[in-house]
Amino acid sequence: MEWLRIGDVVRRTGLTHRTLRHYDERGLLVPSGRTGGDYRLYSPADLERLLAIQHLKSLGMSLPEIERALDDPGFDAADALARHVAAVEARIAAENELLARLRSLQDAAGAGWDEVLDVIALTERLRHGEPHVRFRAVLDAPGAAPIDELVDVLRHDPEPGVREAATWAIVQRGPDVLPLAVAQLADPDAGVREQMAHVLGKLRDPAAAPALAELLADPSERVVTKAAQSLGRLGGSAAIDALAGVLGRGDAGTRASVVTALGLIPGDAAGPIAAVLRSPERSSEARADAAEALGLRADAEGVPALVSAVEDPDEDVRIAALMALAAAGGDEAAAAIAATASHGGRTGVLARRLAAGS
Repeated sequence: MEWLRIGDVVRRTGLTHRTLRHYDERGLLVPSGRTGGDYRLYSPADLERLLAIQHLKSLGMSLPEIERALDDPGFDAADALARHVAAVEARIAAENELLARLRSLQDAAGAGWDEVLDVIALTERLRHGEPHVRFRAVLDAPGAAPIDELVDVLRHDPEPGVREAATWAIVQRGPDVLPLAVAQLADPDAGVREQMAHVLGKLRDPAAAPALAELLADPSERVVTKAAQSLGRLGGSAAIDALAGVLGRGDAGTRASVVTALGLIPGDAAGPIAAVLRSPERSSEARADAAEALGLRADAEGVPALVSAVEDPDEDVRIAALMALAAAGGDEAAAAIAATASHGGRTGVLARRLAAGS
């Protein structure tokens, strides 16, 4: 068997005399032999243990952990690795956060260190423990704080008032923030998607319509509601078509949001809504919602479709059409209501009441 003195081990491994002596003193790597002059002698088995020690150190394990891993039969390797994975992930997250902060400060760095320090101070206020401090910082932030910091406030701040202030501050940056806000719509957190849909509505940029339209299929009712409201603010053919396309879908709250958005949306929406009302391929829920939306718009363009709808095979659609005709007013609407008064069931009862009240 080949024995190696400590100097030989140092040359082969690159470790120091001090490290090997420390391992010996704590019992982690005790040389198997000694010379007559009491020099340490390492056997091949000692070198194998030393290699194992170095491998485990490379995983970030401490010396006490390594000692237990090598000598304790009950040592749980899976648990130890899980703890180290969590620790490494935490360090990576911290480093990524630092990297993001450094990158966000680069714009200010061109003006000098005073500006960088001002931005850092503002960022610290945005993270302050007191809501009123964060609120005041957001109001001071529109042109100063890195946009990523404002988005982070919008994503994570527990106070609705602070989040709304952050929405205002982000919107002040104008259309340049559109790509960033759209990217956040894919976040797994429904609260984040809702907040970003709110931002896009405030921006009132028609270019956001396709992204908001995709949110109309979101599993969260709150997200769908906010997307519908934002599309209603945007207006334009893309927003109108997207809202008309989902009429009648979802639960009562979602349907009401879409109807309200179409009822208030700027632009020529009556045509696409009337097309839904006239379409036998669309569900009765969609046709009823379309009639209600036309009623909210209360303009003459939707009246012909509503007049036809009082003969719809579904009673809920007929009821919605009568209510919408009453809201629209005018001779044509009044004549249709009066003609429907002879019908039976709820349709006739409602028509007679509306006719009597006109």
